Amino acid sequence: MGWGDELMACGEAMALGARVKIMDKSGNVRKHPAWDNNPHIVQSKNESADHHILNSPGARPYVKTVNASAWEFKLYKPKPAKFYFTDEEQAYIDRLPSGFVVIEPGLKEKMESQNRRWSGDNFAMVTQYVDAKWIQLGSTMPDLLPNAEWICTPTPRHMAAALSKARAFVSHEGGLHHTAAALGISGVVIFGGFVSPQVTGYDIHHNLFIGDGLGCGKRVKCPHCTDAMSRITPQMVIDPLRKILNG
Repeated sequence: MGWGDELMACGEAMALGARVKIMDKSGNVRKHPAWDNNPHIVQSKNESADHHILNSPGARPYVKTVNASAWEFKLYKPKPAKFYFTDEEQAYIDRLPSGFVVIEPGLKEKMESQNRRWSGDNFAMVTQYVDAKWIQLGSTMPDLLPNAEWICTPTPRHMAAALSKARAFVSHEGGLHHTAAALGISGVVIFGGFVSPQVTGYDIHHNLFIGDGLGCGKRVKCPHCTDAMSRITPQMVIDPLRKILNG
């Protein structure tokens, strides 16, 4: 499953305020790079822990049911995770500039991504009409938006390290917004109609949701999601972003 799911698992574990093992449905202790160096999460079966929680693919606390055509979500309040960077990662952070704005127009290629995608033209209008030092992250150079530059982030942890130097961000709902929440970075998150901020959103962010209930969760092409995304205009992103950047 995705990076964002594992950050939500991290936040859930850390909220217990003790040493926690995150388990899968078979009772195995789980490991994930997002949790590396975290003193609250035990990633070895041979170490003791104060608590055990179930959080794994097929057992997520915000999912009620799932099948080939749709997710059904439950009301959920994700708790921000936290990163514990290594010395190498901190040295990488120290070499970076600061004060930029991260923008991420990409999504993983999954069945439901077509229902979660805001158009690249819309993202381009944001970078053209907001005066900022725009940065895109990734292990390889992406198709750059107007006025944007690239910072190479070899791993997701390097992506988090780079994001820690940002003033703000703009992205779809997904791994980047969970990473930003863990780092205390404000920004604008484009939810559309697929899933509601009442499921995976954070109060620190300006969340744009146009849908019903907790989101339709469709994993097949969905006219409702297409309509929801079409109703989110670049100006709806630009206005709150300018407020964030102005303090």
